[in-house]
Amino acid sequence: MTNDKRAIPALFIVYFLSGFTALLYQVVWQRMLGLFSGSDVRSVTIVVASYLLGLGVGGWLGGWISDRLSNRQAVQIYSCCNFGIAIFAVCSRFLFYDLLFLQGKSLAQSPAMMLAIVFVSLLIPTTLMGVSLPLVTKATSRHAKGAAARIGLLYGLNTLGSGLGTLVSGWYIIGTFGYEKTVYFGAILSTVVGIIAWSISRQFQPSYPVLVASNTANGALRSRSLWQWCFLVFLSGFAAISLEIIWFRVLDTVLQSIAYTYAHLLAFILVGNALGSIAGSATIRFIRQPQKAFFAIQAGIAAYALISIWLISIYYQSHPTDLRTDIGYIDLNNITSIVILRYVVIPSVMLVLPNFLLGFYFPLVQKAVQTKDSQIGQRVGFIQVANILGNTTGSLLTGLVLLDKFGTAGSLRFIAWLGLGFALLCFNLRRDKLTSMLAIALAVIIAVFPNNTHLWAALHGIPATQYFLAAEDSTGVAAVTEVNGQGTLLASGQAQASFPYMQVHALLGSLPALIHPHPAQVIIIGLGSGGTAHTAGVNPATRQIKVVELVGAELTVLRQYAQTPNGQPLKYLFEDPRYKFIVGDGRQELELSQQKFDIIEADAIYPWRSRAGMLYSQEFFQAVRSHLAPGGMFVEWNVGLGTAQTFRSVFPNVIQLSMSGDLHVLIGSDRPVDFNRQRLLNKLEDASVLNFLAKASVNVEAIRQDVKTAQVNFYSHAKDGQPQPVNTDLFPRSEYYLNQG
Repeated sequence: MTNDKRAIPALFIVYFLSGFTALLYQVVWQRMLGLFSGSDVRSVTIVVASYLLGLGVGGWLGGWISDRLSNRQAVQIYSCCNFGIAIFAVCSRFLFYDLLFLQGKSLAQSPAMMLAIVFVSLLIPTTLMGVSLPLVTKATSRHAKGAAARIGLLYGLNTLGSGLGTLVSGWYIIGTFGYEKTVYFGAILSTVVGIIAWSISRQFQPSYPVLVASNTANGALRSRSLWQWCFLVFLSGFAAISLEIIWFRVLDTVLQSIAYTYAHLLAFILVGNALGSIAGSATIRFIRQPQKAFFAIQAGIAAYALISIWLISIYYQSHPTDLRTDIGYIDLNNITSIVILRYVVIPSVMLVLPNFLLGFYFPLVQKAVQTKDSQIGQRVGFIQVANILGNTTGSLLTGLVLLDKFGTAGSLRFIAWLGLGFALLCFNLRRDKLTSMLAIALAVIIAVFPNNTHLWAALHGIPATQYFLAAEDSTGVAAVTEVNGQGTLLASGQAQASFPYMQVHALLGSLPALIHPHPAQVIIIGLGSGGTAHTAGVNPATRQIKVVELVGAELTVLRQYAQTPNGQPLKYLFEDPRYKFIVGDGRQELELSQQKFDIIEADAIYPWRSRAGMLYSQEFFQAVRSHLAPGGMFVEWNVGLGTAQTFRSVFPNVIQLSMSGDLHVLIGSDRPVDFNRQRLLNKLEDASVLNFLAKASVNVEAIRQDVKTAQVNFYSHAKDGQPQPVNTDLFPRSEYYLNQG
């Protein structure tokens, strides 16, 4: 005897919880795999695509097996899937960090090999996650009639759990407990889900006369209507993930992205999607022509996406901010209206409505395709796979090709053309004023939407009359603006440095190069304005300087700016044959290198920025130390938040130079660092040094003054002991400073 009327609500709740864990895992595993694959856009895109492909494999497998199962068996297999996910989660730290990153990092040199390895490493958990929707659908829906509403509700609740999972994990769990403990917490939740699902499975039908015979098992494959819907859903999935990538790029600039931003924005997308699916499941019975509604929704999403981004850019251009003080730092004791605008209002305006519509169409599609009792799970699986394949294709094509070739504005136009196609299909089915106006509106938007330079000038808050030079590729956005003869470099909306070179960067580059007696081989992680890298070449003994920059657009915009009078020093930098510029992840480039360096310097970003912890962790400093030649030095700006303590935990000898402008420079080595003030001053009188710094437009007298007045503090393990690190790869406390008290 069964009583699944009471068990079905319990299964809905359990499915909500499994959505919570799925996104918790995604946030953590993306970070762990990022250490192996790198932090550049190419690597992140590969990780996301691999995750989606695994979900697609699971959707296909779930659709294939679900209609062959009784309701009880479907719930039991769903339970076992969660047990399997929990087991994998417990092992994931070993697989992703200890094995792939620490032992197999050399395998990440080939993009094809990287994609294969990441895909295979994620295949087990993502397949188990992807199987779930067809299985749960099978357990709760016995008849095609009315199944669409229930499937939409299931999807909506699961996605709502995902939104809550990413929000709670991003703002609290990870920052409080670190990545490793977070994934163990997820394993506990997955185990609980598995136990509850197994315990209620006995309340479902042990057998059900599903009409799946050998001659009808693949009946769905012969449905022309289903294939048409799969193609339409593929296109929708392509557009949806493309917009998501563009939304994140735009909001990364507007919000001045920090460690909490990704999860925060993803929550808006998921919650909007969930509410749309729930609303769609409640109203599906009133919609008689799903195809027309689907076309109108797709066209409306494209139109809204372009208009909302355009209007936000207009608002920013009319309300410019101080780029030099706008560093993205959040103070919980001083939540201003600007913070509310950025983190609540703008994401709500840009993300909620289009994602609500994306969720709303899901039950619409189910209503159109669910026509046979014997193929409910199979058809859910087909639609799921089509959507995920569209997502995967969109993430790879938009992330690696469209943004690289056409920039954000061009990519948005491409989405608008796709939306226009949907509008014309809708008009073909329903010739009314609304659809014709929608098609005309999209055509007008395509024609008048601003070009890339004008769009990014507005999003940076730069007046239309002010000098602005921008470059964009798959790695990011970089720009230079000028006010009163002073240039400012902007990377992803963040003011990085000024032109002429800032005194801070002149000191960071020149002093270590003059302190070291023979700095033949140098590597600089982070190009920025070029000031640190350029002045690091001041010593005539230096033979090669590698400069690694994550945002390749910086190189493009700096080369262009080098042709202007204010950018003249950059021309000398790019003409110097000793320099080799590399676009990529600096940490990965260093760790894969077989070379030893006399000076390694990380001219890094603020430690609370997203993924900055990879350049402030104990493990990174250990990797640096292993690549230093005997007597070699590592140099980094002491930006607080545990940087100095973690630095001193690795290097047995450290000096800190405190100079004007609140600049504190850390220099670490395996040997005592000889800071000889008079020797430095003598080198600053050398003709070749003076000539080099003059070409870089550096104020030599200001450097001399800093050398004379610098406060020098010496630390060593022998004298002061070896402190415990504050920041590690798996717990970057500097990034999650809001959780540290």
